[in-house]
Amino acid sequence: MRKTNQLGFTLIELMIVVAIIGVLASIAIPQYQNYTARAQVSEALNVLSGVKSELAERYAFSGNFGTGQDTGMEELVSQTRYIQDVDYFYREDKVAIGMRMRSDAFVSSAIRNKRLRVELIAYDGSITWSCMPAKNNPIEEKYLPGSCRGTPSSF
Repeated sequence: MRKTNQLGFTLIELMIVVAIIGVLASIAIPQYQNYTARAQVSEALNVLSGVKSELAERYAFSGNFGTGQDTGMEELVSQTRYIQDVDYFYREDKVAIGMRMRSDAFVSSAIRNKRLRVELIAYDGSITWSCMPAKNNPIEEKYLPGSCRGTPSSF
């Protein structure tokens, strides 16, 4: 009897490899989509850092954040890819900034038209800020950075 060497892979070996690749893809694709949504939210929050700095400077010089009529900060967020619009809510020594994500196709479907809220609160000469999902149409918490998972205050 002559022994022949096997050339190539058997059908079962190929099917096992395909099954392994399918399992890995079924785990990796949703995780990548979550990562993309979180990255887009983080970039939008970075754009808001200019707004937070402007408001903190106002408070340092005048002792208040201003009023809704004198925001003048639209240009700070007008050039972003992911923010559709920003709303400001003023109340004494507090400001809430509402941010709505765009509905365009390049924005992750999980966060399209969803809202985020950033609050600046002045107390004893210092300003604290917190970030959280908005009350209406909020971004799911799993798409928010770790520092942005608070709960909205009462104002």
